[in-house]
Amino acid sequence: MTSEHHTTLQNLKRLLPTSLLAGLVGGGLLVVLQTYVHTWCWGGIARYNQGLFDDIGTFQGLALGILSLLLAGMLPAALQREEDGIRRDFAVLAGGITGFTAFFVLELHSMVASVFGHGYAAGLSDVLSLARDTLANLFFPLLAIGLAMAALAVLGAFVVSFFRERAGGPNEGAAASRLILCSTAAAILVVAVLPPLAAYAMLDAGMIDMNLNPGTAVSTMTVVSVERTAPDTLVLTVREVPPASVLDPGAPFSVFMNGVAVSDASACAASDLDVTVDPPGGLSAAEGSRAAWTGAGVSNNGTPVDVVVTAHGADGSEIVVLSRTI
Repeated sequence: MTSEHHTTLQNLKRLLPTSLLAGLVGGGLLVVLQTYVHTWCWGGIARYNQGLFDDIGTFQGLALGILSLLLAGMLPAALQREEDGIRRDFAVLAGGITGFTAFFVLELHSMVASVFGHGYAAGLSDVLSLARDTLANLFFPLLAIGLAMAALAVLGAFVVSFFRERAGGPNEGAAASRLILCSTAAAILVVAVLPPLAAYAMLDAGMIDMNLNPGTAVSTMTVVSVERTAPDTLVLTVREVPPASVLDPGAPFSVFMNGVAVSDASACAASDLDVTVDPPGGLSAAEGSRAAWTGAGVSNNGTPVDVVVTAHGADGSEIVVLSRTI
């Protein structure tokens, strides 16, 4: 084996673990930014102006994805010691490996979340089955996405290796790498935090119209819950109350059990369902309020009870806030 080939193999051995680790970091960063951070930033205000905030969130997610892949691609080239003499073509190869690894991490998370997010018992075989079906039906679109992600990581590796080669010496090259990495990380932080902060501030200042669609707003909230506290008793509890711009704060909730209106004591007495409600006024639209329905009409005798709760929208509409069989 020639000296050149030996050096090539040594470079590949050094770069492969670093590239895989950088890909895992980049893929994990993408997962966190696109799911948990996005929900944390926009979950509380997206319902107030769905179209505007959805658009901002989409562009924010795209920018964060690009910056994250650039950062992941930079890591293998930036972490190499200057005396190792890494060439730019090896740095670019490392970036490609990093990008594809990040793609696999992102896809794996998506498949696992899809399989285990339905509430039923699932296992590894379900994940493998979904992966097989996904590859069979979406191979070329997935390949295009993987190539695009790899290209962005390659670009990041190229930028770092370019500036390291142009630096005056080892110390200057290391300083340039650190500056680029820190600048990219700072850009990710700014893009992640600044848009939602600006949106919150503009909402508080009244600079953004709260085009709040009642149905959309309520769909993002757990307004009412139901539980069986005794064999013949169902208790409804108000967990969250949308703002007055969504629901009429003076109107109580309407309650139906097995299709029969039992919202208050008078409705229960007029119905053919053997049930009473406490308090007599039913379930008021106040956070923490509770009301209990008791009687043979809601007893646990082997036949489930269909419970539907509707709220009165500020625009006059009726909005279903709970529909459950218990």
